[in-house]
Amino acid sequence: MREAICVVCEDEEAIKSVTKILYPEVAKRFGTNDKQVERAIRNAIETAWEKGNPEVMKEVFGICSVMPGCMRPTNTEFIEEIAKRIKG
Repeated sequence: MREAICVVCEDEEAIKSVTKILYPEVAKRFGTNDKQVERAIRNAIETAWEKGNPEVMKEVFGICSVMPGCMRPTNTEFIEEIAKRIKG
C-alpha cells in the first residue's frame, strides 16, 4: 500500500491506469506479480475499513465511512485520496 501511494505521489498518471502502470510497478519493486499486489492492497483496505479508527475514516473519506453497511473505497479511490492528502 505504502509503495503504491508513493508511486502515485511521484507520478499522478499512475492512478489513471492501476492495472497497466501502478500494480506492475509495485510488483516489480517487490519481485512479485500485479495480481498479488492488487489483492494485498484490497486486503489492507478491507482491514483498515473494518478495524481502523472510525473518526480517521470519517475525516478522510466522509460521513459514509462510519455508517453501518457503507461500502469501503476501491483500491483506486483509497490510494488516490491518501496520495492527495500527502501531496497537499
